[in-house]
Amino acid sequence: MNPLSLFESLTLGAGYRMLSAIAHAAPTILCGLLVATVFRNLVGGKGIRSLLASGSTGSLARAWLMGMLLPVCSIGAIPIARELRRMGLSAGAVLAFAVSAPLFNPISLLYGLTLSHPLVILGFAAASMAVVSLTGIVQDRLWRRDTSDLPPEPATPPGWRRLAVLALTGLREAAGPTLGYAAVAVLGVGLLTAALPAGILQQSAKAFNPWAAPQMMAIGLPAYLTPTDVMTQIGSMFDHGNSVGAAYTLLSVGAGLNLGLIAWAWRAWGWQQAAAWLGVLLAVVLTVSMAIERPLSFRDSPPEDHTHAFDTFCMPFPATTPDAARQVWTLLSDRVPAHEWTALGLLAAVVVSGSVVRRLDPHSSWETQLSTAKPTAAARHDSLDIIVPPPVLGAVLVGALVAASVGAAYLYYPAPRTCLEDLQFTEAEVHAAALAGDRRRTEVWIVALEDLIRRTEVGLWIRGFAVDAETSQAAAAFRERIEALEHEVLEHDPIDAEMVKAELKTVVTAGRQYRDRVRETIAPPCPGGG
Repeated sequence: MNPLSLFESLTLGAGYRMLSAIAHAAPTILCGLLVATVFRNLVGGKGIRSLLASGSTGSLARAWLMGMLLPVCSIGAIPIARELRRMGLSAGAVLAFAVSAPLFNPISLLYGLTLSHPLVILGFAAASMAVVSLTGIVQDRLWRRDTSDLPPEPATPPGWRRLAVLALTGLREAAGPTLGYAAVAVLGVGLLTAALPAGILQQSAKAFNPWAAPQMMAIGLPAYLTPTDVMTQIGSMFDHGNSVGAAYTLLSVGAGLNLGLIAWAWRAWGWQQAAAWLGVLLAVVLTVSMAIERPLSFRDSPPEDHTHAFDTFCMPFPATTPDAARQVWTLLSDRVPAHEWTALGLLAAVVVSGSVVRRLDPHSSWETQLSTAKPTAAARHDSLDIIVPPPVLGAVLVGALVAASVGAAYLYYPAPRTCLEDLQFTEAEVHAAALAGDRRRTEVWIVALEDLIRRTEVGLWIRGFAVDAETSQAAAAFRERIEALEHEVLEHDPIDAEMVKAELKTVVTAGRQYRDRVRETIAPPCPGGG
């Protein structure tokens, strides 16, 4: 293969990972921009410092809890963290929020509880609080911030002026430093992809391997994962018997950090404080990961020989792949859902609009004029015009966002009866693609089927607050047969049609048993047997 073709393949492969990363991040970046804007213009620094008990021993725990409730990723947390620092919160509290916010949200936490023994995920959550608390305490003891230069409280008049200031602030932030830090984070994803050939990590991070956690830490630093994506990664690691400590490291570092967040911490507090924070954080994460390796390992069977759990960090195809551009187009069509493309388009429009605003008004004079304007006499004396205090309005908006995040769980994890229909349809698509020997379609539909099985379990749990052992075992058996089919179709060249048919029979049997078990769960038999 000539060097030009190799460079083209590496560039296209890294470009695919970078574009898919920013598409996955777009919805939560928009959420982060919205929350940061509300904090600045409605809640205000005084309200945030009171909410997080700034300066007290409980501020770190409150920052951790707030991060857990907001639906943002490690890139979406950057504009919020920037605003928290501007409001005078300590470095420990700001970074506790920034690192914990991407780890869990209501959707990802529920998903995680179906991946393995619930104690593992709950242990991960408790460990994350301990890690950010310890790291924050060290930060606040070593460096104390001077709070004498706190920003003024928001004083924008109510009505359309307040909405205009909110819009202008959000647009400026989107096209400001946050854009640069997001670019650094995405660049890290591209560099990691270019450095790791396709499939090179398929023998990595085996259980009880002392180098599994450090290896995952090195991979996780430049990587980017959304809260839901990292839970999927962890589930795949559990299924393949990978290291529990490596899974926790991937959660804490791969989802909690990115190069853009580290670059912002460096710029905000200087290289010494940023390096101390990062060093303490990584050391504590590594210590915790080694401490929980054996206590939280519940798998009885030996680990499998190889895993595809880490393929998402590597080149998406071998460097010798012909027509790499078509391969990238196919992957983008298959792997990036429509709502993420929509969010990416909206984010691009926001960034372009923000660039125009910054160009036309570089000194934020528009916001100053809007904030200092006096309401008209008619507005002051209109008895039907109730003026809501900005902190109340801000609390309502943030509370609505948190409530929407919780409510979205019931949409993302539909009712089991709906899932049963989707399971049957998706399994039929897997069957047809495998019989046709279509590797791409088989892989796409298998991913969809495995995700649907997980979502069915969560749907059962959030509606009945329990999933019995028989249902979990049936789901695990179904996933094992699906994975065996995946290996048969994707890893043999040429495809053995007879072996594929044999594997399909076991998939059909396991799928029928799982669906029957779900039906029994949602419609238990009458006590009298009638």
